[in-house]
Amino acid sequence: MFSIKSTAPSFVGGDSWANDIGSRPTPKAGQAPIQPLRHVDVVTLQPLPGNNPPEYMDVVTKSADSDEEWAQKQELYAAALATYNIAAQQDADAMASFDAALEIARQKVDRIAIAGRVPVNVLGAQPGDYIVPVQDGAGIKGVAMHEDDLTMKQYLHAVGRVIAIEPDGRAYVMVKSV
Repeated sequence: MFSIKSTAPSFVGGDSWANDIGSRPTPKAGQAPIQPLRHVDVVTLQPLPGNNPPEYMDVVTKSADSDEEWAQKQELYAAALATYNIAAQQDADAMASFDAALEIARQKVDRIAIAGRVPVNVLGAQPGDYIVPVQDGAGIKGVAMHEDDLTMKQYLHAVGRVIAIEPDGRAYVMVKSV
């Protein structure tokens, strides 16, 4: 029985090779602080009493930030931004460390495609061809064979059928169920 070793299998079952690493870190930085806006005077028109036709005057209904209030808002924002940037860098470092450990663990395993569609390193294939394993020195490689040229034994050993050709010329295969 033959299968397809793949770096991108469509379906993965029982994939427990990364369990020792633990789960992906959860970001702790949260939302970036929002830069405050400086409040300005809110002015509305109010009628002056005893005038006909009415006359109006500007009245401040909400005061603007004083220079001290604005400076305090800026200081609070700067402190919150510094805290956020430190947390965001810690999140990035934790994620990079996790990804590095995950890649080291991934390189220790072969992922096998037993169903679905995967690209294979077979060149010169045409859609409809079967990928048949053959001896290649001390190893095994796949070769594309037209269905009219297959023996029954080759058909039974075939790992899949070419359904498309990738832009780089590799065959894209539908894995044959056994």
